[in-house]
Amino acid sequence: MKNLSSTIAIAAALLAGPMATQTLAQQAPQPQSSPSSTGSFGKSNDFDAGKLFENVYVQNFYCDTSVPAQSSSGCEVGTTFNKPPAPQYDPLYITVPLGFTVPMMQMQCPSGLVCVDHPPTIDESAIGGPGNAPTPGHDHFTTTLNNYKPEWWDVVVIGVKNRQTYYDIKAHGSYAYIQSLLKAKNPYVVGPVPTNLFLYFGVEPLGSF
Repeated sequence: MKNLSSTIAIAAALLAGPMATQTLAQQAPQPQSSPSSTGSFGKSNDFDAGKLFENVYVQNFYCDTSVPAQSSSGCEVGTTFNKPPAPQYDPLYITVPLGFTVPMMQMQCPSGLVCVDHPPTIDESAIGGPGNAPTPGHDHFTTTLNNYKPEWWDVVVIGVKNRQTYYDIKAHGSYAYIQSLLKAKNPYVVGPVPTNLFLYFGVEPLGSF
């Protein structure tokens, strides 16, 4: 990733904020060093090319445990994976509020809750945060529908430091808009920040399930 060191330096000063103190009621699963078929069936929403879709999950998350992590889930942000769960995968970009909160009903995966087949905790120590932090609330952005077929998605974090910028990104509903902000060096957008985390789902038209 380009400028990763500067990205990490910026994010480090911010991730110790409100989302570092969230609590979760769910018990953390054991770290996944290989794809697991024990996940729950469920769905969340997803933005792709300005439209809203549904992500349908049928398999648990995967975190590459060849990457050392302090989290109970084995997942880490700030360090990329070594061993993907499959040869074929696509990026999943997640926008995370930094230094402000977003109301629960305005996030696809709200803070303080665990989305289906997502890890409940993540190691933020590589970017200056806690080693076993609750997974922060976020929204999803894909760049392909993969012909509506389920596959593994490599999670990449985009930090957003301004509430209005966060809502502008949601209004556009497109990673192309996020890219334009990054290219313009918008001071309120940080990333991309890699992880060792993969999610498994299929993207479906809204209302299919």
